[in-house]
Amino acid sequence: RALNLVIKSAQDGCDYWNKSNDLKEAYREKVRKGIKGEELEISISEIKNFLSNVIGKTAKAIESAKDKNGNLSTYFSHEVTEYERLEKDKESESGNVLPLKFKRHDLPQFLEGYVHLLRVIDSNGAKEIYCQVKKGGLFDKELGMYKVNADLSSQSEEIGRGRIFPPGWLENESVWLHMEYKYLLELLRCGLKKEFFSDFKNCLIPFQKPERYGRSILENSSFLVSSAHEDKSMHGQGFVARLSGSTAELIHIWLFMSFGANPFCLNDKKELTLSFDPSLPGWMFTTEESEVVLTAGGSKSKLVLPESTYAANFLGDTLVVYYNNERRDLITGSKEMIKKIEIFYTKSKKPVVINSGVIPEPYSRDIRERKVARINVFF
Repeated sequence: RALNLVIKSAQDGCDYWNKSNDLKEAYREKVRKGIKGEELEISISEIKNFLSNVIGKTAKAIESAKDKNGNLSTYFSHEVTEYERLEKDKESESGNVLPLKFKRHDLPQFLEGYVHLLRVIDSNGAKEIYCQVKKGGLFDKELGMYKVNADLSSQSEEIGRGRIFPPGWLENESVWLHMEYKYLLELLRCGLKKEFFSDFKNCLIPFQKPERYGRSILENSSFLVSSAHEDKSMHGQGFVARLSGSTAELIHIWLFMSFGANPFCLNDKKELTLSFDPSLPGWMFTTEESEVVLTAGGSKSKLVLPESTYAANFLGDTLVVYYNNERRDLITGSKEMIKKIEIFYTKSKKPVVINSGVIPEPYSRDIRERKVARINVFF
């Protein structure tokens, strides 16, 4: 409640910082040795009022992080321009002071800020951000990839360790793969599918030239040397094998591409339904007959798939096969293009046929409970 008053009444950022931290420190002191455990009721309206004020303050903060051209800053340094000596240190040359005013310095752009902004913005705003990033210092035109930050050469070493690395190397202006993949995921999540696929082959490691990448394209790197590096022979080369963050983001991207953002949902009758909504360009469908191995039900079996198919495991056990004879782009409105679905239960050769793009109960529940071996989807 006290914090809510501070949010509404603070005169500026410095005033809010001091008052809110005083509240926090006082609270920590009170609970340092434990709490009484008493419960108090608080009304829904009071909670809504508090959250509304928090959202309002956050929205203003986002706007204040932009420059006159709308470019977003992620990190800032602050220079104390006015202060007063604390009472006990007034006679001392080097004592404690209370800062009263700051001058803000915006650091060059970092991709991280745009990743976070894309999570809280609509599709129209996302398109503007994409164009802004593409035109700015975060986009590496030579590689067609995205750098972790723009040029830091104008900054002091006081901003941190990123400044000490040569441009294009490690944490300074390199293609930091985990952050680039985060950015690509947010483009996809915001509905910028055409923009996502325009960057797809340039950014994803499986499509890199092995001789330039310098290692197996089946292995992610911590970072790639960007074209900002002075040694041109190293541009696009990957360093430090990494199988954690970037791989997790890529799996998320693959799930989104293969099945859509929310395959399962409840209809108006509160019944569980399953709808596949893939985002797949036509070139990702096979051009020749291929063979896959099914492992559902604890046994292995081989399945021959014709050309113009795309197959992926859903929920780990169920093979979903998309049949796209014309190899059309399934990027927007994919689930409306589905003509028929065939559901094959484990150890059953006769499918359940659904002549729509929505799988109703009980089949949706059976799929979620891993009772189905394969699903054929025809576009």
